[in-house]
Amino acid sequence: MNSIKLHLGAFDCSVDGWVNTDVTPHIWISKIPLAPLLLFKLKIMPKFRYDQHLAGVFRQLKYLDLCKKLPFQENSIDAIFSSHVFEHLFMDEVNKLIVECFRVLKPGGVCRVVVPDLEKIISSYSAEDPTRFILDIYEVASRSAVKNSHHSAFTGSSLTKLFAGAGFSKCMVVQYLVGICPDIYKLDNRPDSLFFEAIK
Repeated sequence: MNSIKLHLGAFDCSVDGWVNTDVTPHIWISKIPLAPLLLFKLKIMPKFRYDQHLAGVFRQLKYLDLCKKLPFQENSIDAIFSSHVFEHLFMDEVNKLIVECFRVLKPGGVCRVVVPDLEKIISSYSAEDPTRFILDIYEVASRSAVKNSHHSAFTGSSLTKLFAGAGFSKCMVVQYLVGICPDIYKLDNRPDSLFFEAIK
């Protein structure tokens, strides 16, 4: 039976051997000839993003809306990885997604989730200057950033409760580059985060 590893919210960090997914409009832009060049010439797309299009970064992605049922059979996925995605969902969407992850994972499969560490963020709070705290909580530094704002926040305990409630048999906070998720050295790229794994 083929091994399927699912990367949720890969954006520009696709990993070979994984089904790399996202909802970014760059997926559709990459399918239209000369669209990236036009957007770059019009100064709508920055050069670094245009260079990514030239390199074919976004052609490696499959569109996947995490607010809908995952388009995979029960017990069909070996591993799931998601980095800095869950916090962009509302909590009802997070709950549904975790249930879907459990449904599609094979028994013994692992789901590795990387999110901002709420406890670290709280410890950085300063009443004299709460700016850093507010930016880390909401990730909104300007009006143009609203589309990428945070809607949820997590601790190790809250993730454990959510995943255990969905049926996962083993839940654990792990460390950067530590865990049983395959290809961890290719996937982990946000060391100042909360790392969590759950086993079906």
